[in-house]
Amino acid sequence: MGVRPRKYQPPAWLGIDEDAYFKFLARKAVGLRRRDRNRGGSYSGQECKEAIHAAFCASDGIDPYDGRPMDGSLLNQYDNDASAKGRTDYKRWFYRLPTIDHVNGEPVAEFEIVSWQTNDAKGDMAPAEFIGYCQAVVANRV
Repeated sequence: MGVRPRKYQPPAWLGIDEDAYFKFLARKAVGLRRRDRNRGGSYSGQECKEAIHAAFCASDGIDPYDGRPMDGSLLNQYDNDASAKGRTDYKRWFYRLPTIDHVNGEPVAEFEIVSWQTNDAKGDMAPAEFIGYCQAVVANRV
């Protein structure tokens, strides 16, 4: 009796093994679904997991907003205690961490993968809003 392959194979650019990816995917699906239910979302845990996996598979490991590579080796490495001690300096270490972002800021299972730095800056803005905001920042500073 052989081992069945898992439904969720990590994309190669992440550079993590199947077990670590599966645990990450399951944990993130629970957290996102819980948060979105509090915001009026109604998708299932399975739909969430599939949407997250689809977003990772659609990504090439390059942040779609800043064009810089993300670092898959940072997945499952964040430590809340170390973050509390290191604060901003610790968080900066994770700027290139691939994160799951709602495409339009709505509580639906429609995600894209962006760096933590982009996700932090983008907040709940839709892509066009975020790009418009970035253009305004650049126009003001040039």
